[in-house]
Amino acid sequence: MDPADTVIERVRVECLDDRVAGPYQAGDSRFAVVVEARGETGVFAPVDELPAALVATRLGQRALRHAVIDHTGLLRGLLAELGPHAAGLGRWAVGALDCAVWDLHGRLAGLPVAALLSDRPVQRVPVYASWLSLDLARASAAESVKATVAEGFAFTKWALREAEADEVVLLAERAAAWAGQSVAVDALGSWGHRLAAKVAPLLAPDVVRWVEDPLARTDRAGYSQLRGWTEGLRVAFGERLAHAEDAVPLLEHCRPEAFTFDAVWCGGITEARSWLSAAHEARVPVHLHGRAFVPAVHLAAAFPDMAGAVEYQMVWEPRRQRALRGTLQPDGGHVALPDRPGLGMAVRR
Repeated sequence: MDPADTVIERVRVECLDDRVAGPYQAGDSRFAVVVEARGETGVFAPVDELPAALVATRLGQRALRHAVIDHTGLLRGLLAELGPHAAGLGRWAVGALDCAVWDLHGRLAGLPVAALLSDRPVQRVPVYASWLSLDLARASAAESVKATVAEGFAFTKWALREAEADEVVLLAERAAAWAGQSVAVDALGSWGHRLAAKVAPLLAPDVVRWVEDPLARTDRAGYSQLRGWTEGLRVAFGERLAHAEDAVPLLEHCRPEAFTFDAVWCGGITEARSWLSAAHEARVPVHLHGRAFVPAVHLAAAFPDMAGAVEYQMVWEPRRQRALRGTLQPDGGHVALPDRPGLGMAVRR
């Protein structure tokens, strides 16, 4: 079916079936954003309650009668609808709706989203393992790290929250020794400038490949100051950003080791393409955040020269995919690009 002259006819939000995917726990996402046109349905799930509510009450109405293939025009219209509230939650809601429309576009065209984005998408996407709930100080941590590494991931990432500097360094060195390779570290915004400055000269490149989100806020001032406080600390950031006008100067002036933005939180697949281009121009490697894993796989498959290994969240991603058919599971450190139309997933009912 040719989607060229097709417009969005209906937008709705569904609550995912607790009998199929439950019981749900705190932190689980329970909603799906659904768009319809010409008897076909596009879906993005799972979505949290607040962005889903924003789609249901405001953004869905704005999307009606808009051309399915005009993703850039739709993005501009949705952001205009939100006005100054287009950051944070607003961008998240826009991103969820944008991904649902891309899914609809792919289904109408009979192509995976990656094939809409690129004439030659790769068929296997590298992934890295992220296990931020594991306490590296536990006696069982060594076996958990070794077992994860044995699955063939590109590399692994572990949480190191604020602690004494010597403890942070010790745990990082242990994780790298257990892994047999350098590890990424996620500070979850808890370190601050002083701790980062203390550990920076002690974290060798063969131990830590980057420290993600050492600061509570992701802004140019904070990370510019961090560069002045530290010597050689390899940082990563991106998931907390919601504006391209914030991302570009950060990339240019703060030179992270990795740009880790989220394909939905930034505003969706349409916006993510411009963020990928900005990082590519700044020569900053991109490793897409794992919260929006399925869209991230399509983007990485379409633009392998711009996006490296995608984050696979070992604990959370299997829980998110319980409500879906056509789930994506790592195999030997890679995920196969779905050959089904759209994003390649469907909500279980």
